Formats: sequence, structure tokens, C-alpha cells
Amino acid sequence: MLAYTTYETDPRVIRAAEAALEGNFSVDVIALRRDGQLPVETLRGVRVFHVSQERYRGPSWLRYLLSYIAFFLRCAALSTRLFVRRRYTAIHVHNMPDALVFSVLIPRLLGAKVVLDIHDPMPETLASKFGSDKRTALRRILLWLERLSVAFANATITVSEPVKTAILLKHGHRPEAIGVVLNVADDRLFRPMAYPPVDGTVRFVFHGSILERYGFRTLLDALTRIRNRDRIQVRIIGEGDFSATLARDIRSRGLGDVVEFANRLYPLHEIPRVLGDCHVGLVLLGTSEIAHFVLPLKLLEYTCLGIPSIAVRNATIEHYFRPDDCMFFDSGDARALAQLIDGVAENPTCLFEYRKRLEVARERLLWKREKQKYITLLHALTGHSPRVR
Repeated sequence: MLAYTTYETDPRVIRAAEAALEGNFSVDVIALRRDGQLPVETLRGVRVFHVSQERYRGPSWLRYLLSYIAFFLRCAALSTRLFVRRRYTAIHVHNMPDALVFSVLIPRLLGAKVVLDIHDPMPETLASKFGSDKRTALRRILLWLERLSVAFANATITVSEPVKTAILLKHGHRPEAIGVVLNVADDRLFRPMAYPPVDGTVRFVFHGSILERYGFRTLLDALTRIRNRDRIQVRIIGEGDFSATLARDIRSRGLGDVVEFANRLYPLHEIPRVLGDCHVGLVLLGTSEIAHFVLPLKLLEYTCLGIPSIAVRNATIEHYFRPDDCMFFDSGDARALAQLIDGVAENPTCLFEYRKRLEVARERLLWKREKQKYITLLHALTGHSPRVR
């Protein structure tokens, strides 16, 4: 597997790697390195090669491009060298970028089957990040690269049905060329937790990437409006290129007594413990083009843990969740979000009704079914016989 990410904090990459392991494959992953990591280590049976490059998070599209090119070259060299020794039968490439699939040209020519996994459609994702217009040359280039990448891969998968039908098929791909392995939480790791007592303070939490397009300004606007400031605590956990601005905005709005910002990422397998004393998950999104089609993994993780959520409303969330599964508000509506937070603070017993509904929602969104689809795909491509535990 190749992924421009830090392996231990990327749930989709971890789930796919461990699923392939369970399907009777040995698995190597090439990923980025964080400070203090060894060049090679084995994590839960998966051998991870950390290249000497850290993830770029910032406002410059040119820096992103250069970072992607550097990772591409490192992957091309390392994957080819490893292929000579290991003779991989399949190589799973996670976007972004889509063009990373071409770094395994030599293994592909020598018989390895290539899977492209489109986590984020690049034209829409970069447009939301950098505000580029649909008609720009950059967007046309990204669409062209996506089509070439899908044509090069032996199989392409993506994260949800709405991303497939409302984005990728409109990019010109044939329906049979795109499969879906739903991006849901690992139900063996994210199990229903013992719900913490509400001791006069309701603890709300957001965990994940700290990006401007995730709607943090709406959250801060809402928190300046709430009536029950003494009854709530909001914990924000994560890293991203909006971190410094978010910390500054929390201070400038005088919200330091309400908001705790833990500016760090936790390894995936620590997340259930980190969320163990929280009552309500916050699922935020901005109003960008791509935001209409995002199914935030944090919403699935809260659901599997039995943590009720206040969630932004969009097409993909409404595709998989029923109207009474979550407390919904419209993107950018700070007033509605404030009313929901106040409502929970004033009537926390409502959370137990939502927990009952989540038991049903959880059964609809289990990774074990998606895992079987993924292993079956690998089996079909390579001829291996899957053995799922």
C-alpha cells in the first residue's frame, strides 16, 4: 500500500491493511514519517516503511504539488526495490494524489494488480481548499489525471455511493469502473462504550483534521450565542493547517473557559479511550462543493461508540442516516447549532433516546461487511483465496 499520510493516524489505510492481512496476504505500507519514528516498524502485523518526509499542511498549492512529487519519487524508488524482493500480487494506492498510481508502473508492467482508492475527488477537494473556479486550467488538469489514473488501475474504489454517483460518474467514469467500499469505523475497535454520567456538565467533542473548510468558525459563532455556558465543555482534538488560526480565534472570542483545544493527533487505536468521557460528538462541515458529499468518519466512530451526535446535514449523511439518528443542523447556521447545544445542556436525558437509536444505526454501518467486499476484490484481482477471521 502507498499512502501520503501517517499510517497510524489514518483509519481507512489501517482498516484496508489489516483487512488484507486477515484475507491471507502479507502487507507492507509506504507512508510518511513523523518525528521520532523508525524508518521501518511492524504495527499489528503490518510492516510500515516511513519515508523521510513529513506531511505538508499549509495554504500553498505549489508546496502541496512539490510535496506530492517528492513522495511520488520516493514511492517509485522504494516500491520498485521492494517489488524485486517481495513480488507483490497487489498494490493499493490511496489518493490524494490520484497520479500516485503511476509510481508503481514497473510492478504494474511485471504483473502486480493496482487498486486506486479515491478517498477525496481531487478537483472538488482542491477547489474547496484553494477556492479555485470550476473552469480553471488546474481543475481540467486534475480531471484529466483522475481519468488517466482510473484507466491505469486494475480496479478503482471510493468511499460512498454518493461520491461515486454524484461526483465520479459525472467526471465521465463508467459505473462498472468504480466500486464502493464504504468508509465506516472498525466495529471491533469502536464498540459501544459505557456512557459517562452527566454530572452537571455536558462534554461535547470534535476529533480529526483541523481544516478551515470543516466549519470551525460556525462552531465558535454558536458558542458565543449559547445561554448555558456554565453547563457545557467543548473539546477539540486534532492537527491541521487551521490550528493556529483556531487557537487564536478561541482566545480572541473569550472562549477559553468553554473550549479545550488539544492540538495533536492520536493513533487510531487510542481514539476510543480518548473519547471515553464524552457525551456528544460534533460533526462539522463548511459550505464548499465537496462538503455536500462528505461522510465524516468521526460520525461513524461516534455512532459505533454509542455517542449521540450533533451533525451538519448533507446529501451523503442523509443517505446513510435517518432523520432521528442525529441532531441535525444546516451548514453555516450558527444560531441553529447554538440552539441544539443549549437544548442538550437543558435536557441531557434526551441523549439516552439517541443512544437507543444508534444501536440500530450501528448495525447498518458495520465494517465487517465492507471488509469482506474489499477482501473479495483482492481475491478476484490476484487469485488468492481469502481467509477472513
